[in-house]
Amino acid sequence: MVKEKKYRSKISGIYAIVAIVIATIIIGSFICIFEKEDMIAICIGYGIAVVVYYFAIVLPLVNTVYIVRSDCLEIRCGIYKKEILYKQINDVYKKKSRERQPALSDKRVYIYYNDRGVKNTIGLSPKNLNDFVGEIKEKISIYRVSAK
Repeated sequence: MVKEKKYRSKISGIYAIVAIVIATIIIGSFICIFEKEDMIAICIGYGIAVVVYYFAIVLPLVNTVYIVRSDCLEIRCGIYKKEILYKQINDVYKKKSRERQPALSDKRVYIYYNDRGVKNTIGLSPKNLNDFVGEIKEKISIYRVSAK
């Protein structure tokens, strides 16, 4: 059995506020226009808005998790899924940022890694930031020692 540890994403207050405001706007505007003449078009438009809201806001809220496995780091955020092998990771550091990443907080861990010869960076926001960084660095050092 392969041991793995899951880290849920930390959720910043601003992300939660934005989610509530958008939901309020969608629901409120639907209630205000409920008895207009062209209900089919309005319902289709609101159906599309609800689906977009679900995939862009709700699914990342309930599904963002970082899984530390024995050989790789797995990242899940909504429908996004990525695996990074420890042998690909060059550096790990903490930084505050609001860039669009699979992270729901501005307190993040950035991972520099190589993917098929291309240098990439990804930002993550685990709840237990220090534990996560320590575990990733430990996995990287174990790989580097075993690779020699």
